[in-house]
Amino acid sequence: MHETLEHVVSVLPVWPGHEQGGQGASPGTAPEGSGVVVRRGVIATAFHVVEPAERVDIRLSDGRVLPARLIAGDAASDIALLSVETDLVPFEISPSPGLAQPACAIGNAFGLGLSVTCGVVSAVGVTNAGFNAVEDFVQTDAAANPGSSGGALVDAQGRLIGMMSAIFASGADANIGVNFAVSAKLLMRVTDALLADGKVEYLSADWRLGSADNAQLAKVAAPVVGTVRAGGKAHAAGIETGDLILEIGSRRTRTPRDALTALALLPPQTTVVDVRVLRGGAEKTVSLSFVEPTRQPDLDVQKNSDPDCPHPSAVCALRQAVFPVSSFDPVGSATRIASDLLVTNRHVVGNRKDATVHTPGGPKTAKVVPSAFRGDLVLLKVDGLPEDGQILDPASARPAEGPYYAIGADIARREVRVFEPGELILAPAEGADLGRLHVRARMQPGVSGGALVDGDGDLAGIAVGGGDGRYEAIPVSAIQLLLQQRESPEATRMTNRLGINFAACATAIDSVLAGERQEEALGQLSKTCKASSNHGQLLEAGRLLAQAGDFDAAISLHGQASDQVPNSINSRMSLLVSLQLATRFEDMTDHARWLLNAAPDDPQALRFSIQSGVWGGDPELAEAGYRALLKADPRQAQAARRFIDSAPPAPRRR
Repeated sequence: MHETLEHVVSVLPVWPGHEQGGQGASPGTAPEGSGVVVRRGVIATAFHVVEPAERVDIRLSDGRVLPARLIAGDAASDIALLSVETDLVPFEISPSPGLAQPACAIGNAFGLGLSVTCGVVSAVGVTNAGFNAVEDFVQTDAAANPGSSGGALVDAQGRLIGMMSAIFASGADANIGVNFAVSAKLLMRVTDALLADGKVEYLSADWRLGSADNAQLAKVAAPVVGTVRAGGKAHAAGIETGDLILEIGSRRTRTPRDALTALALLPPQTTVVDVRVLRGGAEKTVSLSFVEPTRQPDLDVQKNSDPDCPHPSAVCALRQAVFPVSSFDPVGSATRIASDLLVTNRHVVGNRKDATVHTPGGPKTAKVVPSAFRGDLVLLKVDGLPEDGQILDPASARPAEGPYYAIGADIARREVRVFEPGELILAPAEGADLGRLHVRARMQPGVSGGALVDGDGDLAGIAVGGGDGRYEAIPVSAIQLLLQQRESPEATRMTNRLGINFAACATAIDSVLAGERQEEALGQLSKTCKASSNHGQLLEAGRLLAQAGDFDAAISLHGQASDQVPNSINSRMSLLVSLQLATRFEDMTDHARWLLNAAPDDPQALRFSIQSGVWGGDPELAEAGYRALLKADPRQAQAARRFIDSAPPAPRRR
């Protein structure tokens, strides 16, 4: 493994207003990352590490520090290339990894220099983690932390499995054992394109795919062709609306994101690929050609004139209704609902009385408008917004229909954009005052406070965030309540109290992450975040408490989050993880059964059903989870069958 370190470097960017790592800054306080040698003298790293940098140096495993030059970057895959004037030897590429295969992560965690952590390959071909527009991740439980981005995930022979890219922690940057590496296949595909052309052109089939409904998922998991562009590539191949896309090339596709990745992995010189489709119960294979088809002159093809927004014109126009904002959270979004009113998330504003709204005419100062509304929404009043801009009036919104589109700030691109659409997963739970829309429409950091709209451009809600292909928005009905409760005599007091409690919880979270007086900090974390009752903070604080071994407190906070937003799959999974860590398997069964019904195509949800059913004394639940997993992921179902038939004794209750 010592020789393997020679293929990994520490990346030391100089961001505006920050010290450079390795130059006297305390470990973990300066922006730092890692890199892997992919060609002689060429280093791949995470695009988000170097994109804001004014200068980049690298530190070799022997301690030498050398200047590096940014060759090019691809925001869609979060990959950038650096060149250095030294003869670095590239990694040998590993064969495709298998599940449970040993794997080690090498990186510059917390800026402390290269270190090695080991675990296993937890999953392969992950396309719905929600971090990047193009994803082909290898998931691992090998520990990764800030500074690990751009590092190496290697096999037992030191060969490159992938480049470390993301930590799944839903807001907390600390490792919880769910980490992602860009697959070596996608890494090299992007590397070749950036070296050849300075950019990456991904192949398109000229179709729009949607997720299958539950009735279809009971038969087979595959994306559904929603629209086919007349005269386009899919149209020329004979693909029709309603077809199910089972396979692209040799890659099985179960979701629209799977199909996007399968196309993204194809080399740009690809001329044709076989696509296996299911139509009317019969399978057939068609040849999808990427040679531009001859267009018929009389075709009336409606196209959006903006190449940066390949979505319905009504949706793209609404980018004018969403603005980047900075406040307690330095990067968020806000949606215009009147000539001088914006709405955003409370967690974007926190306890601040104002926010900076970034408009085409320059920054404007917005003031928080008090309201007695208890949820994660805040009103902002600001003068000087564009007179001819778009306004999304919640009073005139009609019931929105999917697919849904999130519109918000893209940090990497530094613009407001429309993200990939997705269907409704679950509507707000009946009777839940703070219920939410649960959708597959992609969101990412910076989108919180942006708009969720349908294909006609009608407002459905305000984006909150999420992950793992499951995202949430506060419905338009809550905006109407927010406006109505401006008149409440409790408006100012409620706004102040919620802001103070939110800031106290945020401080407690930061103290725990910084390792300050852990016992006292954990006690404050449980108390303040319970009082905050902010859904995102409840989840984050619960995870930190579970990591620290305070399972009862974690279960309490995650239970509070699940009660607040009953149809949140992410909340229910967090609660199940805490119950699982506490080995309270019997208490898991009701929640696992709900999750089985809500997400019958999600392998992670189904594994909860199987484990809690076996160890919680509910064999029918275990068998139901197994039957669903057999359809969703037959490979994982084989291991599940062995677990059900020959389960070890349940761990002792902790």
